[in-house]
Amino acid sequence: MADALSQVDREFIWEVMSEFFVDTEVDYDLEARRLKQFPRGTLREIFFREVAPVCGPNFLTPVPPVWQGFDADELKREINELLARRKKSVARRLLCEANISFYRFWLRDVWKKVDTALERSPAGPGKNAPG
Repeated sequence: MADALSQVDREFIWEVMSEFFVDTEVDYDLEARRLKQFPRGTLREIFFREVAPVCGPNFLTPVPPVWQGFDADELKREINELLARRKKSVARRLLCEANISFYRFWLRDVWKKVDTALERSPAGPGKNAPG
């Protein structure tokens, strides 16, 4: 399902979702409106499998280093590198799956806020959507 997205859409989702990992107040409703055009199941998988492994460590430190926002170009580069590394080795895929399981547990409350905001969000294309 997530593979049906264009690279532009995927990168747009990464940028929007990175906002859920900053150390400032997050407007979940605003970000949900931007994501509403995409299937929730796809968004959930991208959240845990692509964005959380790169942005999640920001939540694991006592004083998160990123609080105003992730650099979009660096974010895209890091996620693309992660996806490429996963394809190269079975051992890397297994390690990544363990990491994803950790983030599914650790960030379940963050996803619940995102999912609730998506549920509340009016139907139709999200504001500032690509294309």
